[in-house]
Amino acid sequence: MSEIAYPAELSIEADLLDAAREIYPRLTETENQLLRKQYACAFANILGSPGEFEKYVLGNQGDLEDRRQRLLAIFRQNVGLLLGKTWVEDHDTHKKDDAESELASFTAEVSHGEYDRALVHLVNICDLIARLLFGEDPANHDFLDYVLRIDPKLGVFYWYMDQLRHPAHPLMPSSELAMIQLLLAIYALASY
Repeated sequence: MSEIAYPAELSIEADLLDAAREIYPRLTETENQLLRKQYACAFANILGSPGEFEKYVLGNQGDLEDRRQRLLAIFRQNVGLLLGKTWVEDHDTHKKDDAESELASFTAEVSHGEYDRALVHLVNICDLIARLLFGEDPANHDFLDYVLRIDPKLGVFYWYMDQLRHPAHPLMPSSELAMIQLLLAIYALASY
């Protein structure tokens, strides 16, 4: 993907995207679980409110599981509300239906711990949402620039979706990495 050039007044967008581009590869390349969680927290600070993501990756297992289940419930509710309230032309209703179907599959795979398979559904959900809200295909090379101008954090989120869609390392991520990747995306969308 080519680098996007930004005028001086868009430096916030460029800074956020540059930070994401620097942190994300470190998150995916490290084998150190503690360091990976710290990189995830730093990446989440770009996507959401600083310091809020830590409670989903740091702590005792029982508390983490409860917090993650609440986060997943908020995510499902937000996506469900978004899909329910989004008005579409009759010829686009299948996109809403597809997104709802993807959400059901995603939820089932997350509950079974199949995080790598759930990532595929998550990217599909986010792509369908973008098509419904913006009428644009996230695979279009102009989409990222368009979304960054509307909302820099949402732009970074869709850059992240592109990283999940086209990983630098085509091997399936470890279950632990896939779970962190899912949590980051769920957190970002649940924070909206």
